[in-house]
Amino acid sequence: MYNLIIGYVGPTDYENEVVVSSSRFLEYTDSETQMRYRVLNPDAVREIKSFPALFMQEHYEDGAFIANIINITGHGRDYKITFDRDQNIGVIPPADIERLALELGIDDFEFYRTHWAIKNADLYRALSENSVDDEARDTEALDFSVPNKPPIDGSDFNKDQVFIVHGHDEHAKNDVKSYVESKGLEPIILHMQASGGRTIIEKIDHYSNVGFGIVLYTECDIGAKRDSLGFKWRARQNVVFEHGYLIAKLSRSRVAALVKGTVETPNDISGVVYVSMDAAGNWKSELDAELRNAGFNVNGS
Repeated sequence: MYNLIIGYVGPTDYENEVVVSSSRFLEYTDSETQMRYRVLNPDAVREIKSFPALFMQEHYEDGAFIANIINITGHGRDYKITFDRDQNIGVIPPADIERLALELGIDDFEFYRTHWAIKNADLYRALSENSVDDEARDTEALDFSVPNKPPIDGSDFNKDQVFIVHGHDEHAKNDVKSYVESKGLEPIILHMQASGGRTIIEKIDHYSNVGFGIVLYTECDIGAKRDSLGFKWRARQNVVFEHGYLIAKLSRSRVAALVKGTVETPNDISGVVYVSMDAAGNWKSELDAELRNAGFNVNGS
């Protein structure tokens, strides 16, 4: 997920804080995200601050820039946002903004409206996979690894980290990330780790030296047999691939799949743990049991 803040500051301005009218907060934001963040309690603020922010003026003629939100405070009936610009990523040109608008969930009319939206899209992944100009984004300069913690080396598993595989459902990803952190464990999410010149498969191999993996099956794609009209929800292909990879590397007992919604799961893998990600949160207790079975010292939720 990411914050989209249009009309307050652009690349050629020098401000490090903006004041957003509360009436403009969550405009052009999907209903599920609106429900999640309509009340800015401490938990909501903490989550929103963890998302990158894309700033641009209306019409985006001078491009856009990315920043990290440092603080969100009430300012009368408005919200004051303090931020630090990401110095590793330069100005994103208008042509790239226009090219990526659909993938980033930006409506055409949004570019002409001052507002603050929260988008259910992966900003960094979109920039990386769509080869934004090198002058705007130096991918080798980016480091999303956990501060003061070196990357995992060696082949031994550890009981401090949990590898999370996910699709496009950012809410589910954030819920699982929060769950893992609540157990005193470090969530390893691939796109947040430094590449270091590695290919995707090399990154998976490098960062999956963990004691447990959680794979999210969410309603991201649809599919069916050839000549069939009976389409079903499916997880992203990378999710299914990484699920199998983790089973081969960690063993079945160290990998659990969380299924949200009516997602078709692979039918040729026996003995795989599938946990229903229910709204009541019972999935957390089931994951507790799986983690304990894998040798983790966790308390119940």
